[in-house]
Amino acid sequence: GDAASCRVGRNSTQYDAATLQNLRYYRTMAGVPADVTFAEEYNAPARAAALMMEAKNDLSHGPDANWPCYTEAGKKGAGSSNLCLGCVGPNAIDAYVQDAGVPGVGHRVWALHPRQKVLGTGSSKRAHALYVFGDWRSENDVSSIKSVAWPPEGFVPYRMGLDSGYPWSFQSHEENADHRNARVQMSRNGRSIRLRTESNNADVLVWYPEGLPRATHQNDYNRPDSDVTIRVVIDNVLINGSARSFEYAVTFIDPEAVLNEPIDQDDQNDHNTETDSDDSEIDDNQHDVTENQEYDSNLDLPLLRAAYDGKSIDVQDLLQRGANPNATYSESWSALMYAAYFGHSAIVSALLDAGANPDYTYDGWDAAGLARHNAHEDIVRLLEARSKQSARIPATRSRGLAPTRP
Repeated sequence: GDAASCRVGRNSTQYDAATLQNLRYYRTMAGVPADVTFAEEYNAPARAAALMMEAKNDLSHGPDANWPCYTEAGKKGAGSSNLCLGCVGPNAIDAYVQDAGVPGVGHRVWALHPRQKVLGTGSSKRAHALYVFGDWRSENDVSSIKSVAWPPEGFVPYRMGLDSGYPWSFQSHEENADHRNARVQMSRNGRSIRLRTESNNADVLVWYPEGLPRATHQNDYNRPDSDVTIRVVIDNVLINGSARSFEYAVTFIDPEAVLNEPIDQDDQNDHNTETDSDDSEIDDNQHDVTENQEYDSNLDLPLLRAAYDGKSIDVQDLLQRGANPNATYSESWSALMYAAYFGHSAIVSALLDAGANPDYTYDGWDAAGLARHNAHEDIVRLLEARSKQSARIPATRSRGLAPTRP
């Protein structure tokens, strides 16, 4: 397009395809449907909106008729789009997802919304519009997606969050979710990371990891020498009035270093040999390692208390230091039972991963039975997937249901 003559113009098919590819990349990383497309009925108003933003050298979702290059199509596009001045095409998608300095990371929220299906894209020479109110999926189509976090759980390129100036976000997509009173904790190698949380936003939780160094050109944008894992714990997200907790880990990697790693032929041969071995033999070996592992009994009581209190970061730290995941309090309740009873799903997962026995029973109850008694069905499913039995609940259901703090 040309702002001087107010000619909207048209982006090439290849250019729009590159923009779409970048959007799909981010959505794949975020764990939301990536089979989104662009449609001309939404591209056209997006292009008109981008031209208006460039002509005015400003951004507005409600431009009036006095704006240069004003059109009704441009007004419609402005009111239905993410807008960027100074970024175009695929680079605009990067800007929307990063969304630094934008309260509520609204551009990110729309770009990564699970229900997006058909959008629009439009670039001028210096501006871009991503039409986000096009065709949406039904709620049933994405009912399995309960939340969206960015940076997401798992392995992530280091430029996508290893920076004190990069906003992190978490959004529950469950019904009647409220994030206003949620609390966030971050840690690296067991040490807390100082952070600043945006306040008074019911729809999404946003925070800045101020304890991380600022990424700049001078320090190569915090390029790590090795993988950096940051654990996130979020408490007190209200779902239909009930407080919920979430925990996940983000591992920042240097993709260039990974791609440049030489492949050792001997290692490759060893890997192939291991892959071809008997699965049952592998399982037996892993079982022996678990049985022979030495635990520090001095950490049992702190682990039990942390599981009782729902302190997931403390539980992770204690397990790493050698606490027994099958620790019990006076040969009664186990750490897993406390976590299941109180609904601490992140702690249940951590204990199971560390080797906690889901089939341990006390007074007729197992952890799954205690979770079911308190309607923590997500934990019941988690436990039964690792167990040899269904949830165990004794005939006298009142027994064992008044746990005292260890």
